[in-house]
Amino acid sequence: MARVGPLIQRWTVWFLVCLLHGVLEATPGPCEVETGQSSIIVDIEESRGDQVNQSTVPAILPIVGEPDVDVILSTVFPKGPTLFELDGKRLQLLEPLDRDAENLSHMVFQLVCQVKSTKKRRTIPVIVRVSDINDNAPVFQGTPYVTTVPELVSLGSTIFDKIRAVDIDAGVNGLSEYFIIPGDNKTLEAENAVDGYGYFAIPIPHQGQVTVNRSLDYERTQKYLVTIVASDRARDTKRRMSATTTMTVNVQDDDDQDPSFIYKGCSLNEGACINPEYSSYVNSGVLAGILSIEPEKIQAVDMDTLNDRIKYSIESGEPESWGTYFGIDEASGAVRQLVVVDTSVAKKFQLVIKAEEISEAKRFTTAKLTITVRPIDASPPVVSTTSDDGHVEENSPRGTKVLDGDGQPIRLSVSDPDLGPGDPKPKYTFELTTNLFDIDKDGFLIVNDEHLDRDPPNQSTYRVQIVAREANGGAASAPHLVIVRLLDQNDNAPVISKTQLITVPASLEPAAVYKGIIELLVAPGPNTRPPQFSSRDYYAPVSEGAAINSTVTTVTAKDPESEPVAYSIVSGLTGELVGYVHATDIDEGINAIVSYSIPSNVPFMIDNATGMITTSTELDYEDTKDYAFVVTATDGAIDRRFGTASVSVLVDDVPDEPPIFPQALYSVHVPENVPNYPVVKVHAEDPDTLSEITYTIIKGDTDSFSIDRKTGMIRTVKALDREMITRHEIIVGTEENNGEGNGATTTVEVVVDDKNDNAPQFTSVVRPVTIEDTSSIGSLVDTVAASDADATAPNNRVRYSLAGRGKASVYFHVEPDSGAVRLRDDLRKETDSEYTVDIQAYDQGEPVMSSVTSLTVYVRLGFPDTLYTEHVTEDSLNSTLVRVIPIWNKSKHSKDTPLKCLLTNSSQKAVFYVKLTEERDCAIYLNSSLDYETLTEYSLEVQLESIQGLINPDSSRAMAKDKDSGDFGKIEYRKNAWTKSAEEYFSLDTDTGVISNIKTFENVPKDIIPFKFNVMAKDNPKSDNSKTARVSVVINLLQKDNQMIIELADVNIDTMTALQARSLLYEVEQKSGLVAGLEKLTPRLYLGENGTLESDPKGTSVWLYLAIDAGVSVRAPLVAVEAPRRTQIAAAPLASAVPAALLALAALVLVAATAATAYICASWNRYKKHKEHAVQQQYGTLSMNVAVPRPASGYESSEDDHAAPRYETQVLNMAVDDADLQLDFSSNNHAFNVHNVQASDNDNVTFGKRNFSSYSYDQPIETTTEL
Repeated sequence: MARVGPLIQRWTVWFLVCLLHGVLEATPGPCEVETGQSSIIVDIEESRGDQVNQSTVPAILPIVGEPDVDVILSTVFPKGPTLFELDGKRLQLLEPLDRDAENLSHMVFQLVCQVKSTKKRRTIPVIVRVSDINDNAPVFQGTPYVTTVPELVSLGSTIFDKIRAVDIDAGVNGLSEYFIIPGDNKTLEAENAVDGYGYFAIPIPHQGQVTVNRSLDYERTQKYLVTIVASDRARDTKRRMSATTTMTVNVQDDDDQDPSFIYKGCSLNEGACINPEYSSYVNSGVLAGILSIEPEKIQAVDMDTLNDRIKYSIESGEPESWGTYFGIDEASGAVRQLVVVDTSVAKKFQLVIKAEEISEAKRFTTAKLTITVRPIDASPPVVSTTSDDGHVEENSPRGTKVLDGDGQPIRLSVSDPDLGPGDPKPKYTFELTTNLFDIDKDGFLIVNDEHLDRDPPNQSTYRVQIVAREANGGAASAPHLVIVRLLDQNDNAPVISKTQLITVPASLEPAAVYKGIIELLVAPGPNTRPPQFSSRDYYAPVSEGAAINSTVTTVTAKDPESEPVAYSIVSGLTGELVGYVHATDIDEGINAIVSYSIPSNVPFMIDNATGMITTSTELDYEDTKDYAFVVTATDGAIDRRFGTASVSVLVDDVPDEPPIFPQALYSVHVPENVPNYPVVKVHAEDPDTLSEITYTIIKGDTDSFSIDRKTGMIRTVKALDREMITRHEIIVGTEENNGEGNGATTTVEVVVDDKNDNAPQFTSVVRPVTIEDTSSIGSLVDTVAASDADATAPNNRVRYSLAGRGKASVYFHVEPDSGAVRLRDDLRKETDSEYTVDIQAYDQGEPVMSSVTSLTVYVRLGFPDTLYTEHVTEDSLNSTLVRVIPIWNKSKHSKDTPLKCLLTNSSQKAVFYVKLTEERDCAIYLNSSLDYETLTEYSLEVQLESIQGLINPDSSRAMAKDKDSGDFGKIEYRKNAWTKSAEEYFSLDTDTGVISNIKTFENVPKDIIPFKFNVMAKDNPKSDNSKTARVSVVINLLQKDNQMIIELADVNIDTMTALQARSLLYEVEQKSGLVAGLEKLTPRLYLGENGTLESDPKGTSVWLYLAIDAGVSVRAPLVAVEAPRRTQIAAAPLASAVPAALLALAALVLVAATAATAYICASWNRYKKHKEHAVQQQYGTLSMNVAVPRPASGYESSEDDHAAPRYETQVLNMAVDDADLQLDFSSNNHAFNVHNVQASDNDNVTFGKRNFSSYSYDQPIETTTEL
C-alpha cells in the first residue's frame, strides 16, 4: 500500500505534464492565424458613392498577439495602390471601392507580422473579397427602338425582340426585367403618337420580346409610343434600380377597310358613307346617254391608304329588265342609258351599285340608285298662288312672309298637266326677277332683304315675276306676276333749314352772289369795272403734233362799261382749274373794245382782237405735258381796266416715240425637262402716254420659246434638254420699234440647268468571259464601262456596284470607280460552272438613276500546279504512262460535266498523247519510241477544256417595228401563251424584246422540248387606242446528236470561203429539210499507214449543226442505208471528180468488201471500249452519234484510241467525232441563225448522188435558233 501511493502520485504528475504540453502545443503563437490557415480571407462591400467607412467581415483580423504589444503589424501592396491601412487589427479603407467599373471582384495584399520578443517576421496573404451592391441602373442598348407592324397582325405575335439592357452589377443585381408602363402625355403630344400601354405587352419579362396585346387599326392610330422600363432584380426590392426608354411602333396599313362612296351631305361613320343613295331621271322616249346623278357623280374610294383602284358594276335592280336599259362604266362609275324607256315599262328603277376594290381581298360596298322615268313633257309646269297682290312692312326681317289682303301668307304651288295620278312629282326650283324676295321650302313668298325702304327715293311697290323650273334643268313655267306693296313705318325725323347772315363789303364789284337762299346785286357805275371773261378758266387740249399757228382756243372778254378790251398774257400759272375763257365788257364804245394778250415765254400766240390762241412752235408731250398761263383782257378806255383768266393747255400725246428696253441683257437659268416654264419677263418702256408695246422674238429658237405679245413673258414651248443644247440666246424686240439703236432690242441668255434625267448607259456589250477555278483572289475578271449623258457633275459621275445578293456577290466584287470586276473568294468552294454577275452603274445625282448589265462568268476546272517534271527511260514502250496530272476540284463537279485533255500545238503530239482517265484526270502516254541521243528533253503543254457554260450566253430578241411616231410608235413587248416550262427557263424584256434564259439547261425533260410560246408587240401601250402584233417563238436545244462533218477531198481550206461553206449548208437544208448551221472549217484529217493522224492540206472538213425547223419532225441518229466502205482521196477537182469518184468507189467496194468486213469484225470489241471512253471524254454539247460500227476515219483524235472505226465517204462524210469535238461558244459559233444561210455556189461545191432521204431517223433532233 505504501508503494502504491507514490506510484499513483508519479503517474498523476506525468499525466498533468503531458496534458499541459498538449495544451501548450495546440495554442497558436504570436503572428499566427487563429484559424490555423495559411491565409486570411475577409469580405467587404463595395462603396456607395464616396463611402470608405464600411467594415470587413470579420471586422478583426484573426492574428494572435496584441498589436504594438506582442506583435507589430504592417501591410504590403505589391500590385497597385495601398487601399487599406491598419487600425489595430482592423482594416480601414482609404478610398472608395467600385467593383463594377474596375471589375474588382477581389484583391490580395500581404500582412507583415513581427513578434516583438523574438523579432521574427511572418508574411500572411490577405484576400479581400469585394461583394457587389446594387449601385448601377440598367442601360438600354441599340436605342432608339423603332418597328413597323401590319395592322392585321395576330394577337400575341412578337413584333420586336431586340429590347436589351445591360447592368454592370454582378449577380442578380445585373439581371434585367422589362415592363411596359403608361407613357408621358407631354412626350406623346410632342411625338403625335398614342400611348402603347395596353396595346402591347412583354409576356416574359426577362426576354424583352414585345407582343401585340390588342387589335390594331391603322385608320385610327398610325403611331404608338411604348414606354419600356428595365429594372434589375436586386433582392432588396426597395434598392432596385431601373431605366426607361421608348419604342416607336408604326402601324402599317393593311387591306381591312371596304371602299366607301363619297358625296357631299352623306352621313358618315368613321369616315365612311352610311347607306349612300343617289338619284337621277330619264325622260320617256329620249335617250339620255350618260345620266346626271344627284347629289354628285358616283364615286368611291379605298378607305385604306393602299388606294386600290375601284371597279364599278350594277349588282342588281328592280324591275328585272334594268340591264336592258342601263349600264355603268367599270372605271369611272358613269351610268349610261342604253335604250329609250317610257313610263309604260316602269316609272322608276331601283339599282344597287357595287364598288369593288381591284385587289386580292376584293372588298366592296354598295349604294342605291333611283332612276325616275319622267312622262313625255308635252306641257310646261304651271305656277299658281293664293293671291297675286300682297303687302309687307318696310324694314321687315328676312324670312317674313308676304301677306294677302286677308292677312294670310301668299303660298305658291306648281302643277304639271303631263303628270298622271301615280307619276312621281319632280322637284322644282323658283327663279325670281328680284333678290329682295324669295320662296321658302314650303312654297311661301318671304322677304329676302331686311333693308326694304319705301321712302323716297326708294320705290314702295314691287312687281315680282316668278318662274318654276324642274330640277336638273328641265322645263320651266310661264312667268307669274305678284305685286308686293311696302307699308310705311315712322322711321324718319323732320329737318329744318337754317338762314345765314350775309355781309357785303361796300367795294364789292358788280357780281351775282349766291350763298344760301339770299341773292344780292350791286348796281354798276361809270368805268369802274374791268372787262370780264366769259369763263374764269379755259381748258384747251392741244396735240403735240399740232402745226405752228394752229388754233388752240378762243378767249373772249367783255367790259361791263362797254369799253374796249385788249388781251395779253402777263404770267404763267400752274395748278389752276382747266376751263374755257370768254371776256365781255358791258361798257359801250371804246370802253367795250376788248384786246387780249398772253406771256411771250409760252409757245402760243393770241389774236389781239378775237382772243384766238394759236401755237407758235411745235409741241412735245414728252418735254412738256401741260402749259398754264394768264390771258389778260384790256378795254380801250383811257383809264384802262383789265381782267385776267387762267388758261391751262394740256398737250395730247400721240404715239410718236418708239419703245425702248432699259435693260440690254437678261441672263436666266431654266431647268431642263419642264415645258411651259416661265423663263423671264422682259420690259420695254414707251414714253407715250398710251403705251402700245407688242413684244416679238426677232432671233432665237421659236420652236422652244414663246413670248406673250402683251406682257413680255417668255415661256418654254417644250421641255429643254441640257444634253442637246446648254445655252440659248433670244433677241427680243417690239413691233413698234424697227430701229437698230440702243434699246431697240434686248438679249435674253437662257442657261439650261442640268437635271439628273439620264441613267448611266454601258458603253459596250458585256461579253461572257471564262476563267479558271484556280484563279487567285483579286484577279481581274473583266472591266465594264458606263457613261452618263448628263452634262454636269454629280449627275454624270458614274459609280459601280453589284446588284443582287446571290452567289455572285460572294465570289465577285466591282470596284466602284473603275468598274473592274475582280474575284473576291476561292471559286473552288463551289461546283457552279457559271455565275451571272449583275453590275449596276449609278450616278450621284438627285434622284439617283441607274442601269444594270449582266456579266456571265464561266468557270472551268484547272490543274493544281503549273509545272511538272517527269523522267522517262528511252527504252520505254509505246502507250507507256508518263504521268497522271490530277484535275483540281473535280470531285465537286458533276460527273456529267464534259472534260477533255489535249496537247497544244506547241507540244510533241507525234511523240506523246494525252487522254482522260476514268478518275477524270489527265494522263500522258508515250506515242512513239524515244532516243536520248537525239533529244534529251521534251516540253509538253497540256490543256484542259471543260464546258464553258450550260446557259446559252447569248439571248434571243423579238423585234417589232412601227411606222408611227411619238407614243403611237412606242412598242411594248408582252408574253403571250407562255407555258409553265417557258416561264421557268426564259424571261422577256418588255422594252427591248430580248428573250433571255434565267435557268441552266441541265437535265431539261425531253417532253418539253422544243420550247414554244408567243410574243405580242403592242404600240401606244398606255392607251386603249393601240394595235398589236404577235410572233411565234420556237427554241430547241443543240445537243451532240445535232453535229455533222462533211469532208471535201480536193477543196483546199485556203480556197474554201465562208460563202461557199454557207452555200453547202443551203444544199444540205434543201436535201434534208433541216436547218443547218456552220461551226468551223478545218483541214481534212486521216489515219496514216502507221496509225498516226495525218493532215491533208488539199481537203477541207466542214463542221456543221443540223436542227429541225419549227414545222419539221426529224429523228436521230442518222443511220446510213448503204454498208460502210473505205474510200480513197480523189485527186480530180470536186466538180469533175464526183462521177469518177463514184465509179471508183463502186469498184473499190467489190475489191475491199471482204477485207473491210473482217476489219470491222476484228475491231468491234475495241470500238465498244472506245465508245465507253468517248462518252466520258466528249467535250461540247453538240454532236451526232451513228448507231452502227464505223471504219477508221480522219477524225480520230491523237489523244484517243486510234483503232476506233469511223464512217468516211469520198465526197460526203456523215461521220461524227466524239472525242475531238471542239466547240466555240462565241456569239458567231455557238448557235446558228437564219442569217448565215445563203445560196449555194454549184461551181465549187457539189453533192454526190447520195440523197439525204436515204437516212432513217429514230430520235428527235433538238435545235436552237436566234431571233
